[in-house]
Amino acid sequence: MRILANYGYKNNGDTYSVTFETMGDVPKEHADALVDELFALAKGAIERQISGQAGPVKEHEEIPIPKPIPSEQPQDKKNGNDKPRLKDPDAPATKKQKSFIAKLAKERGQFIENLNSLTMQEASQVIDELMTVSV
Repeated sequence: MRILANYGYKNNGDTYSVTFETMGDVPKEHADALVDELFALAKGAIERQISGQAGPVKEHEEIPIPKPIPSEQPQDKKNGNDKPRLKDPDAPATKKQKSFIAKLAKERGQFIENLNSLTMQEASQVIDELMTVSV
């Protein structure tokens, strides 16, 4: 079980909110005590902010961001339309694609011929076309 404890407080038009989350699974028998502890921590953090007793804030602290591996850059996996490239566009359409096409076609009053002979690329194009048809 994962636990999120969110505590919020409004004071003279200012809104304060803090959320704590457990990492990993929490046994059911420890959940109540952990929830109480997380809320107490959250409430204490907000009280420190309101009273001005919070620790100093480091401004503009640089966080190192790892550089992507060149073969995994987003543009390498996309086809320019924010859609993933098909690994094998000439492979037969997947069962999921065919089911989705059938559902869309039925909703839009369309009939798709040769559904079982579509390739993955063709199925993707049919889905795009059906998505543009208004219901």
